[in-house]
Amino acid sequence: MSFSLDDLNALRHYGRFIKANGGIDEVRKALAWSLWYAVKWWDELRRELGVDAGGGIFGKALYMALRARGVVDDEGEIVKKVERPERPVNPYAAEFVELHEAFDALGAASVARGIVDRERLRVLYSSMLAQGWYNIMRDTFPDVVKVEKFGKIVEPHCKEGQMAYAVLRRHSPDKYFAYDPEPDDVEAAAALLGASPNTCGERICVVQTPTICDPHAAETARKFAGQFDAALIFHTLYWMSDPLTELSCLKKALKPGAAVLVGQQVVESTPGLLAIVVSFGAKHVFRWKDVESLLEAAGFKKEKRYTRYSPYYIAVWRA
Repeated sequence: MSFSLDDLNALRHYGRFIKANGGIDEVRKALAWSLWYAVKWWDELRRELGVDAGGGIFGKALYMALRARGVVDDEGEIVKKVERPERPVNPYAAEFVELHEAFDALGAASVARGIVDRERLRVLYSSMLAQGWYNIMRDTFPDVVKVEKFGKIVEPHCKEGQMAYAVLRRHSPDKYFAYDPEPDDVEAAAALLGASPNTCGERICVVQTPTICDPHAAETARKFAGQFDAALIFHTLYWMSDPLTELSCLKKALKPGAAVLVGQQVVESTPGLLAIVVSFGAKHVFRWKDVESLLEAAGFKKEKRYTRYSPYYIAVWRA
């Protein structure tokens, strides 16, 4: 059995996640299903919609992920056969495969056309966030990046608040400022964190805003916590309408030398899962090098990279 550098880093930093999913063999079976489904969905887009090297953000995610693995060529032709994998038996690994099956039932071409009911996608997304394998993956991240070292934290695009909850279960920061453009997500996050939406409490503030570049959001952030010493960016960049502008505005909310704790799914990560998440409303798809280029362009400096793509991109940057 061969291991890449990222495999070894994943074993080192995400050992608890791998163990809970039944060990490296079970994890590899689950990941193989993510690739197999990605190929299946790309083939459906090619046959039913005539997609070549794109086809909206969903098609782009599939194309870039499969191109990175040499499964398709520059024109989108499938040039490498991917065999149907052996099914994992570990409950968490099996749950990961079942998520792909549930998405597959919606029909890849229907998703690409945008004719799948958005509520069905939202229910599937909420279901994913609550699944065991995702809980362990998410809960491990704050430990890897040592979130307990920081007292004032800002989290962009907090979605339903699960990452904030994971942080607050293990750490008591002085201030936690989270925001998201979606009112339903803000309501869900505030309820989970025991806060009132759009009302800053003594320690926790969850507000609805499309971006921290918005003057009202920026002013609220300044009043709430002054200069933050950490920004928590977990599977966040692809939700941002303009990531470079958003990151540049975020930098203004951070004190000099503040940490930027980054965990981001990229095309080199699980291809089927990336396509699923993108279909929930993400606006961009990134390679791991794209993530680093964005952070550099926004004026941040890399302190430590833990993994490039396995299980996803993880690094600490500094303002």
